[in-house]
Amino acid sequence: MWCVVMFDLPVQTKKERKEATQFRNLLVKTGYSMIQFSVYGKYSPTTNSNMQIEQFIKANLPTNGEVRIFHLTDNQWAAATRFRSKKLEANEPAPEQYTLF
Repeated sequence: MWCVVMFDLPVQTKKERKEATQFRNLLVKTGYSMIQFSVYGKYSPTTNSNMQIEQFIKANLPTNGEVRIFHLTDNQWAAATRFRSKKLEANEPAPEQYTLF
């Protein structure tokens, strides 16, 4: 499963810029990577861990702005079409899962 967080946050005042930066840093600290500006994603082998992190994000939302959280299966993620500078680009492979003994 992939958890994708998209957001539009106001950055007109110093306080708004600080909150937006704190929110982005929170996502990075919890393992999200920037996919595009204001779009962050994280791979998780289970749906349960995605739901736990979603609850954490909900508890730390900025005061203003819009945040969307959605979940994609590996197949949906792999079916996406990506372009960079008008050139079709291959999708990233799913991260390898760790084996615990």
